[in-house]
This record gives sequence, structure tokens and C-alpha cells, in this order.
Amino acid sequence: MSVLRPPFVLVAASAVAFCTLIGASLSATTAAAPAVPAPASSTDPVGALSLLTDPFLQAPKADGVNVVWFTEYAGDAHVVLLGESVGRLGMAQLKAAAMGARLPGIRRVEAETTRLSQVAEDAASNVPADRRPAPADGVVERAVWRHEATLTGLTAGERVPYRVVSTQRARFGASGTFRLQPAPVAGQDLRILLTSDHQAMVNTPANLQKAAETIGDIDAVFLAGDLVNIPDRASEWFDDTRGSAFFPVLQGNGGRVATNGRSYAGGEIIQNAPLYPAVGNHEVQGRRAGATSLNTSFNAPVPRAVAEAAYEAVADDVNPTGDPAVRERWIADNSFSTTTYEEIFTLPDDSPGGETYYAVTVGDVRLISLYSTRIWRGTTANPDPAARTATTRYQESRATLDNPLAQGYGEHIFEAIDASSEQYAWLTEELASEEFATAKYRVVMLHEGPQGLGDNVMPAFTDPVRIEERSADGTLTGVRYEYPASENHLLQDLQPLLENAGVDLVQNGHSHLWNRFVGANGVTNYLETSNTGNSYGAFHELSGRTRPVPPAPWNPANYWALGNPGGLAPIVPTENPHRSADGTPLPFVQSNDHAVFTVLDTGAGEVVSYSYDLRTPDADPVVLDRFSVQR
Repeated sequence: MSVLRPPFVLVAASAVAFCTLIGASLSATTAAAPAVPAPASSTDPVGALSLLTDPFLQAPKADGVNVVWFTEYAGDAHVVLLGESVGRLGMAQLKAAAMGARLPGIRRVEAETTRLSQVAEDAASNVPADRRPAPADGVVERAVWRHEATLTGLTAGERVPYRVVSTQRARFGASGTFRLQPAPVAGQDLRILLTSDHQAMVNTPANLQKAAETIGDIDAVFLAGDLVNIPDRASEWFDDTRGSAFFPVLQGNGGRVATNGRSYAGGEIIQNAPLYPAVGNHEVQGRRAGATSLNTSFNAPVPRAVAEAAYEAVADDVNPTGDPAVRERWIADNSFSTTTYEEIFTLPDDSPGGETYYAVTVGDVRLISLYSTRIWRGTTANPDPAARTATTRYQESRATLDNPLAQGYGEHIFEAIDASSEQYAWLTEELASEEFATAKYRVVMLHEGPQGLGDNVMPAFTDPVRIEERSADGTLTGVRYEYPASENHLLQDLQPLLENAGVDLVQNGHSHLWNRFVGANGVTNYLETSNTGNSYGAFHELSGRTRPVPPAPWNPANYWALGNPGGLAPIVPTENPHRSADGTPLPFVQSNDHAVFTVLDTGAGEVVSYSYDLRTPDADPVVLDRFSVQR
């Protein structure tokens, strides 16, 4: 991907003269202004140009942090301005500073600009009608530019007001004023929002708005995957017209009517707090090659090995010079990729998986973010191969048996995490590191976890076993998949490793549910806090639900209609559990009428979950559950 470098240095002489003149005239007024903090309410953007997002914070370091924002134009200049008086800068000052003028008390840091390479829209996108592609147009590229400035020279514990400015010819756009700081030091008390599965859902803005109002200042966000639904659909990140796109709701700029009939804007969070995500299945885009819609592409990934085999058959035609980059692009386009996720965020990239799994220290917390997910497929299981018209987790459609790239390959795992994998070896080293050993709190975040009452803990997290069914003459008549429960990678390989290392908290998502468990070691807590206000249900004797299980010839021993296949007993919330009709306290939250959010409070050494009842919107959220993570 090419980097577009705005002409920050080679400015026309007239522009330099203008900047010098306006800068000199502004210096006096700025110098005369009292040095007071920027007003907290100055968070609205100004200027004739629109920014696609407010700025957000990434990759904090001991003396700095990165500031990122997006626009729909390449622009001429993109800068971060920071200083105690930055919130009082007028329109002329902002424009002049963007063009190079020096203002007393204001630091100016230039951003590097790149263009997102895969984002697009299609006929299913929630964008204004005049911008929505027609079905016949298929997948239409959308131009989105990312701007990132690296700030240094900051002091730990000091929050500095900042804002960003983008220019294009004579026009400019500036964000409101927010606050940033470098990485927190050990001993600094933090309140960390634990969340996942936003997916532009109807009640996600309400969840985040109430979280921000209830928790107060949030110092970091740990987000365990499923940020959007279709990762290559730009509007789901930036401006979905329903008012619940990813960035708007985490920046207090959403506006979706929740199930209670009220509109919620989300919370002003990531402008002031760094975001640490994990890869969920909705961060993985499927085959883009030949796709006529983004939904079809998303649901059509195949294992890389299948695409690699297909590539060898066409390599001479598609890549006659043997260019490795062309090969990699073809295989990604014909299997799956996390390209958009990796282009949007700046995350540690020193693991074998690059940004898809990483470890980082956040104050007293050592966070390990893993790549633990697979494609989700439907549950249809037809014993008769001739009657199979759908590709699901259990079977291939009969229509695709002669086309390897059109098959689904069951719920195949995107990145191996079993004991023989590269990711597992890296994790083993990380758990033995000094950073992990000396951390006060040890947190592992992953999308699919080993314990849970939800729908998505089934089938077992393992490589699908492909069973080819043939006629008497050897003709392939059907393909089905088994998932041996005894080979669950998360249970058999990952969980013992985490518990033996003394991990304090395993945070996961995926089933849109709240439930938690305590490991056999009495130290490791397993928490799924993914019910942002919509749930896929709990499957427990008190829930009134059962999971669909496949009929014979599938092996019934591999599938659980009820309960936690991980074996641990769910914990009843300690404070205000939800209750069944007869008053029995429930060890889960599966309600679509409640938004649940959770905070890790490192000062108190505890994890607190709150429940907000959307049916009584004027009532405050109540504490649902509280547990200690202090050793």
C-alpha cells in the first residue's frame, strides 16, 4: 500500500508568507490568553471540511502515544495540535497552524497518511440512498484515508489537551478538544472497559453511553472481537446511517434508537483512552475474488491451504513472473484476510502473527490478545447427501462438491492455537516472560474462549474432520464434518497453559452473553461480557433453551444441547443477578432488554459488571457482579 505524504514542507511561498503573517498576529493574542485547561465541552468539530471520525488513541509508549483519524479526502496537511490553550484556538489559528504557523504554547505534529486498501460499499450498506451502490454494481471501492501522528516527549500521568486538523486547498476541518497521555506507569490506578461484540447492534450505543456515564473517566478499552459485522464494509466502521457504526458509538457521535424507543449517542471514550482489540470472526473478511456482495464475500472463506492449492493450478496465468506479493494477494483474495482490521489499528506487531496476536503492558496489567476464532456457519445437518442444499458447519452443499473454492470446509479455524501451533509456542514464551511474571494483573483476551453457556461454544473448537461419502463406484456423493469433543484446542491445550501460568482473567466474547466461571486453580476467572443489549441466549437448565444438535450419523457424544462443554460451573452474579420467573437467581444474562458492561478497576483490584434495564431508561445501571482479581 502506497503512503501519501502531504506536502508539509514544500509549501508555496505565498502560503508561507500567509502563515508567517497570521502566526505573528496570533502570537500576541495567544500569549495574552491565560494558561488554563481547555474547556471540557469543546468536543465538537469546526471548519468547512468534515472528518470521518474524531481522533482516537493507539500504541501508547513511555513518553508518547499515537493519534489516528480518518477522512474521505487525501487532503494537503494533517496535524495534531496539543497544549493547554488548544481548545481556545479560533478558526484562523487552526487553519494557520495546519499550514505551518507556530503558535505559542502549541505543539504541532504532522501525520502520515495512508489509504485503506479494501474498504467498500454495496447495495446492503446503510448509507444515504444517493451513495448506495445498486445491486448490479456489486462491490464498489470507497476512498478512505487514515492519518496517524506519533507524539513523543509526554510526561507519564499528565493529560494534555489536543485536537487534529485536516486541510484540503483553502478549506479545513478540525476536531474538538480531547486529552491524551502516554502509557500509564506501574501503580497508576486505571479503569479499563471490558467489552466485545458491538457489531452495529441496536443497543450498542446505549450500552456505551451508560458505561461512560457510570464508570466516568475510562483509561483503556479491551475489546474482545466482533467490532463490526462485515470488516470490509466502510460504513460499519464510520458512518452507518442507523447511528451505531463502530467509531461513532465509541466516540459519543452515534445516534441510534434503542429497543426502548430512545436515542443514544454512545460514549466519548477512545478520543481519551487507547483501544486494544482482539480479532473476532467478524474481523475476518472471506473471499473477495469474484464476490458480488460484501455479505457473500464474508461468508465464503476457505482455508489458506485450499487457496494455495488452487493458486498452483493457475500460477502461470495470474503470476507469470512469480512475484511473491502477487501470490500472497491472490491467496488472500481467494481465502480470507484481516487486512482492513490491521490497516485501521496500530498494534504491537512483533509476534509471528503480526498485529493479529500480541502482548502489551498497560499500567499494572499485562494484556495478551490472542487470535482465537473461526468462521461461523449455520446448524443444518441433513443425513441424506442428496438433500443437502446448504453449506453449514456440518455439511457441504451437494452443488459444490466438484468446486473446492466454493465449499465451506465446516467451521474452520482461521489461526491455529493448538499445542503444535506457532501461536501457542509464542504464547508459551510470553507466559514465561519477565513482563508477565512481574505484572500485578495478568489478562488474556480472545474472542472464542474455552468456557461458556452460549450457542457459539458448540461445536468443539477443533479442526473439522472431513468425512467424504461415496457411492459403490467411488463417486463422491456428499461431505459432512465431525468435531471431536476430545480434541477441543481451547480446552485441551490452551486452558491448562493459562491456568498453570496463573492468568488472573480470561476475557472472551462471541455468544452475546454475560457469564463467568472460576478455574480449578481458584485463580483464573473466565468472563464473557458480550451482551451489549442483544443476546444469542444461554443454554442452561434455567434458561428454557436448548442448542440444536445434529442427528445420526453424527456422533451425539460430540455435541451438547445444554450446559457448559468446558465443564466449569457458572457463577451466580454476586450483587443483583437476573432471576427466573419463580425467583431463582440466574448464572447468566441472556436478556435483550438489558445492556451489560464491565470495568476492570486496577486500583480496587476488582472486576465489576453493571446491568442497565432499557425498559426503565431513567433508572441508573445497577451492579450485577463483582469479583476480586488480586492475588
